[in-house]
Amino acid sequence: MSLFDYPRINFKGTIQLNPGTANNDDYAQDSYAVLPSGYGKYSGEVLGLIDSKTVTPRNYGMSDEEFIAWVQKAQTFDIPSQKKTAQIIPAEWNYYGDMSSEILSAKIISTQSGPGKVYTQPDPANPATSLIGANLILSGHITDVNSEGSPPATQFFIDSLSIKNNTRQFNAGNISKGACQWLNFYRNVNLTADGGAGGYVYQVIRYDANNDFRLPGFEGPDIIGLVCRYYLYQVMEGVSTNAEIEALYQKKQKNPAKIVIIGTFAPLMKSDRIFTGPVGRLLVSDTANIPTPNGTKNNSPNGLIALAPAVLRQNDNIISVDLSGTFPEIYNNTSSDNPKFDFGPVTLVVANTSANTAIGPVNYTDVNAGDLCGWVFDFDISSNSEAKDILKDPEAVFSLQHPVYHSVLGETDYFFVSNQQAIYAEQYGPQDLFLNQGTTEHATVSVYHRGMEIRPEDCPPITVWQYRSVPIQSPGNVIAIDNNFKPGQTIKVDTGQPGNFLFTFSIPSAANPQPGFPPQSYNAFSNPPFVTNAPSVSLRILPNYEDFSVYYIDPASTEPVGNDLLSFDVVYQKVLRTYYLLYPVMNSIFQLNSEKSVMPHAARILSATDPASWMSIHYMPRTRDMSQSRRTLLQAWCRKVLKSGNKKIGSDS
Repeated sequence: MSLFDYPRINFKGTIQLNPGTANNDDYAQDSYAVLPSGYGKYSGEVLGLIDSKTVTPRNYGMSDEEFIAWVQKAQTFDIPSQKKTAQIIPAEWNYYGDMSSEILSAKIISTQSGPGKVYTQPDPANPATSLIGANLILSGHITDVNSEGSPPATQFFIDSLSIKNNTRQFNAGNISKGACQWLNFYRNVNLTADGGAGGYVYQVIRYDANNDFRLPGFEGPDIIGLVCRYYLYQVMEGVSTNAEIEALYQKKQKNPAKIVIIGTFAPLMKSDRIFTGPVGRLLVSDTANIPTPNGTKNNSPNGLIALAPAVLRQNDNIISVDLSGTFPEIYNNTSSDNPKFDFGPVTLVVANTSANTAIGPVNYTDVNAGDLCGWVFDFDISSNSEAKDILKDPEAVFSLQHPVYHSVLGETDYFFVSNQQAIYAEQYGPQDLFLNQGTTEHATVSVYHRGMEIRPEDCPPITVWQYRSVPIQSPGNVIAIDNNFKPGQTIKVDTGQPGNFLFTFSIPSAANPQPGFPPQSYNAFSNPPFVTNAPSVSLRILPNYEDFSVYYIDPASTEPVGNDLLSFDVVYQKVLRTYYLLYPVMNSIFQLNSEKSVMPHAARILSATDPASWMSIHYMPRTRDMSQSRRTLLQAWCRKVLKSGNKKIGSDS
């Protein structure tokens, strides 16, 4: 049961995220900002610096150097929806971001050995408590599956993870990639945009011969590793005004964001099959029915919010609920004062068609107590005969109830889970194999009903829905690509066109037709409640629409070498220019637009672009959007350079 098993080791602190923002296209959504008159044929086009379908920059007719200067300074744009203009920095707030992540300060704050058994001080009788007070040290990197208005699938890679106390340092290896899910823009009722958002990440650490991350208390024969579940919220950007950002850019400095992180380590069990989140019963709210206080500013258009999902698991008489992402904060205008938003008492309830009873109150306003249990609440119903009687009914359901707003979270009939949340394919490549954890695999879903996994032969037909999610200013409407899908079957997609696609799932029935789901437009899906609650798989199909075989001595070779036609200018225009313009941090290593600068690094480029290192921070580009055909072209040029002994083979671009 992973997260719901013991021991649990809980931590809290702050983490720094350093995304490059030139590819965000935040202003392109709904065509919010457009180029005014004076840009010639580009006047009226939306502000967005990348076409993620083709992985090419949108430079609006400017030269490279004109573009680089332009994106770093506030420019005047039209805001058609408001009939006004605004001063906007096209590269947004962190042009020089390097996609890195790093714990600033985090400690183990508690351990749990069983229901209600929370330790905040070391206890010789409980080995896991020896880690209390230890430092959590983490570094990694992040990248969106789709930089252009990413669906809920920002990828988190952990490159180094350790726990260090006074006597020992435990170092983790073999860590899976995580993908942010349950993206909640109602996480704070007095912050807007990313500051009012939160996201849930789940990664697993497997034991192997080279991994000494075998923490005290995790020695059982059925334990094959650890789960690391964490929640990120309260985004605090560095500098934020145009003048401050421009001043940073003049010095080519980064502008990272600081974020609160709260998390838990728990056992990864031999029986576990899903490695992207806890399984059991999913509780969601598709209706925003909780009003926010007067005078607060948040991401709700009407001041009403909904709670983010919770996952519940019953193990005999113990009911455990992961509420780490559920209850929002209310920012009180100081960095140290961010209590939970108290909207009244909430009770966990179980019910069937004939009866209901309380499992127990959820004391969500006690932040310290919530932190110390990792926001996984355990309820013992051994003496609750009414609850046990109701739970004899296999169709009994759980909910969180409020005396005024009634149901604020309710159990879904079906809980769809997938190990392939953020995946890649190649244009014209296989339709049923996707790059996920550095290797290709099939993509599928499993389905849970009332906490139990449904066998394929017992599962009603699943509808697989697809959205085309780019360009973000005019994405596609939903289409059904399979109306008779079963758990464990392979999702098949048409790879003929590059771009970004999102898949979601439903089981319609006469009793539960799920009105309004999925919404017709991707723009509706990408907003609450769907972006928070709906199951999704995000797919990036990388572009291979150009035939580069004319540039190879032997196009049939598995490792082609460039011929005389493959000049540096070809490589720059077809491959490197995107990264030179949009990810300037890469130029700190060597100038991507200079043949003289790039040539001495040919061997290094071959190594860094080797798909075998895809999971590593050393893989380039970190954005992971270089397609197979473009990677082959770049590598063929590198082999040509190495074959020529690094002699000059052309002129600088």
